[in-house]
Amino acid sequence: MLLQSAEKTSWLRERDHPAITLPRWQQQVDLLSDCYQADACLILQYHQDEFQVVCSRQATNLGLYAGTQFSDPWLAKELFSYTGYDLLVFNQTGCKHLAQFHQLSALPLYWSDGQVFGAILICNSKRKAQFDRLHPLLETSKALIQAELKHLFLMQQVQMMSLQDELTCMLNPYGFNLMAPRQLSLSRRFGSNAAVVLLEDLNSYPDKLSQTQALRKLARVIHHNMRDADVSARVEDRLFAILAFVDSQANLDALTRRLRKQLAKEDIQHSIAIGSSFFSPRSHLAIEPMVEVAKQNLLTSRVEVQSKITPR
Repeated sequence: MLLQSAEKTSWLRERDHPAITLPRWQQQVDLLSDCYQADACLILQYHQDEFQVVCSRQATNLGLYAGTQFSDPWLAKELFSYTGYDLLVFNQTGCKHLAQFHQLSALPLYWSDGQVFGAILICNSKRKAQFDRLHPLLETSKALIQAELKHLFLMQQVQMMSLQDELTCMLNPYGFNLMAPRQLSLSRRFGSNAAVVLLEDLNSYPDKLSQTQALRKLARVIHHNMRDADVSARVEDRLFAILAFVDSQANLDALTRRLRKQLAKEDIQHSIAIGSSFFSPRSHLAIEPMVEVAKQNLLTSRVEVQSKITPR
């Protein structure tokens, strides 16, 4: 992707996901805890070398409530090297959160593309003799959780492939990556010069509503200063990109001045950094290096704008 890649969610508990029903996950944890008569039963998520407790059931206060984060390189290594179908059973770990248990049983959980999501962890089960008989129950819980993870993954893919940004009704990163190269190739057939303009909102907002209103206002300014052949998009949360076709560097400078003048009328000029790059059709550069040059120019503008912003 050009400026932003579609990626899996970080921590599931950070925000709501229509595809994920955490109360249902909690019901599975409660059921497994009762059946295995465990001191604790957990669903763990692995992300960026750490684990987070998604759901938990504890017989007593063991410090493993939902949202608890910890690092356990040994458990991570076991999950990533797992190739079988049975439980991972071990008696020790380097993690202080799990060292309190004399026996741990883990069943890895996976995203739909095969990458490790985390694990179901059963701590100090008192039903060791019935482990084999209870295994189908554990597999059923695993199947339910992985089905919801698959649904989430597919929803994210559909969202990524949608061309429109929901907040501003502009193109999203995927739409920009699809439309900009096509328009650039077409313009070069006619010998048109091209420019990339990046606008970044650096303001601080008291709440989400104020930020949303400001971003929509910025999107309208961009739209009203574009020609039909130009391509614009919101490519990151506060970053907008324009692929514009201009006659010369002077025309590009005029475009950025016009944008700044209109932004000043909207009372958001002081907090917007603008970076640009200009290329003739003879350069034959793809859209990616054009954007990179504009981003380097944006860094300079960002420093200048931030130096003028005073704390409120």
